[in-house]
Amino acid sequence: MRIDVINTLPDFTRLEENWNAVYDADPDAQLFMSWKWLSAWLGQISSPWFVLGAKASEKADAPYVAFLPLRIQTKLENARFHNELNMAGNFSADYTGILCAPGLEHQAIPAFARHLKRMNWARLNLENIRMSEPRIRLLLAHFPKASFQTSEINRIGKVDNIDNNLCPFAALPPDWNAYLDMLSANTRQKIRRLLRLVDETGEYRITVATSETIERDLNTLLRFWEVKWTPRKGDLVHTLIRSNRAMLTRSFRADLLFLPTLWKEDRPLAALATLIDKRKRSFLFYMTGRDETFDGPPPGVILHAHSIRHAIANGFTEYDFLRGNETYKYSFGVKERRIRFVMIGTKNGLNLGGRLDQRTIPDVLQEATELHQKGKLVEAEHGYRQIMEIQPKNADAIHRLGQLLVSKGDHAGAKRLFKTLTGIRPEIYKPWLCLAQSCDALGHHLEAVSAYREVIRLKPDLPEAFSSLAATLVKLGRIEDVNMALVAAIGRVESVPQMNGREPKTRRVINGSIAQGEAAAV
Repeated sequence: MRIDVINTLPDFTRLEENWNAVYDADPDAQLFMSWKWLSAWLGQISSPWFVLGAKASEKADAPYVAFLPLRIQTKLENARFHNELNMAGNFSADYTGILCAPGLEHQAIPAFARHLKRMNWARLNLENIRMSEPRIRLLLAHFPKASFQTSEINRIGKVDNIDNNLCPFAALPPDWNAYLDMLSANTRQKIRRLLRLVDETGEYRITVATSETIERDLNTLLRFWEVKWTPRKGDLVHTLIRSNRAMLTRSFRADLLFLPTLWKEDRPLAALATLIDKRKRSFLFYMTGRDETFDGPPPGVILHAHSIRHAIANGFTEYDFLRGNETYKYSFGVKERRIRFVMIGTKNGLNLGGRLDQRTIPDVLQEATELHQKGKLVEAEHGYRQIMEIQPKNADAIHRLGQLLVSKGDHAGAKRLFKTLTGIRPEIYKPWLCLAQSCDALGHHLEAVSAYREVIRLKPDLPEAFSSLAATLVKLGRIEDVNMALVAAIGRVESVPQMNGREPKTRRVINGSIAQGEAAAV
């Protein structure tokens, strides 16, 4: 198998036809692995992502037969950064997995595993994996206990005891009455009675989101959802609302969202977001929100029953309640499937190969800089040095590490870094200024003088450079040179064109300071 790495949206876009062919053939495929859903989601996430594509031939124009979408995160642990691989759909997809043409699993999945083991990561999180057991076993076999730590997480809510690894779903017959016959007599009568309220009375009605109403209906859904979950989730609610709004908006634009809202006259009572997989003929209930102050017919039951009836009328064959074995789901004639969350980690907790994934260097630099600003120097220093292990000429990491060493009093170490930096950015004055200051602190005054002169050449209007140069020359006892430097400074007068037709003004250096005003004799 040949493995390619796809990591840009244009390249992913070009995969659509090939992806859909594999998706349609794969019995394990589900909406969150569809090209439509992923193409909307990948453009939304901030961390680096990539897709491993497997070909059964080395020919460049050969079609892909399997796909594994992943994303990379950076974590700080024990004062060192490491990388974690997550499924690309996390943290919005209820299901993840591997797409593979039937019959090629034994070639494609081992090839994916071999590629993963050549990458730099400390943990591989196979979260919300919905795949057949043979496929999962085939993947895990390539991460033996002798070399990796493997653990499985069962996510059972501490507050409500909900098992989020269990996923109820209803297999839908082609006829609505046949579906009702699958339910208990009480549930069947209840659903018929509740739907009559919507169909016949006029007091209650259901609208379905359109391009004109999607913003209003999403606001209704998310406002109700926020009221329900804020007491349990706290400030995390705001992040989840932003993420869900973006994902559901993109899903609507991709024709993947069914969003009915229940009203009593002009009062919205509840809204229900369901994702639509037309290729696999499946409805996937994603989230709901309802007015918790309403004391009347159960809005959730009405909207689920309406959605199931709509799904059957349009030829869909499955209504998936996704993660969580909440009791109410079992009144809709469901079966269960179990998904898994398997964590694979390195024995020492460090990245394979002992290096960061190069794609995460911008993230590490940002985090190290924030740690530096907060005074967490040990962690920041490790971050800068980990970057430089991969990119020895990363100017930002070198500069910031040099500044960090200065704050620790390690001027010798800082000098080495700033000298390197002047070779990388010789045309910028700041590295020369930092080098001069470190030389000064070490008593290397001749080197400091040379660096200050370079600063003045590059930035002649910087007062600090002249005053520091003069002070260093004094330390060397070179008074005549101080006078020469002062004369040279006084002579540096340059015209600065002014706006609005005014006469040009001049900028003068007086006693090491820049003054701006009319030209005058010194």
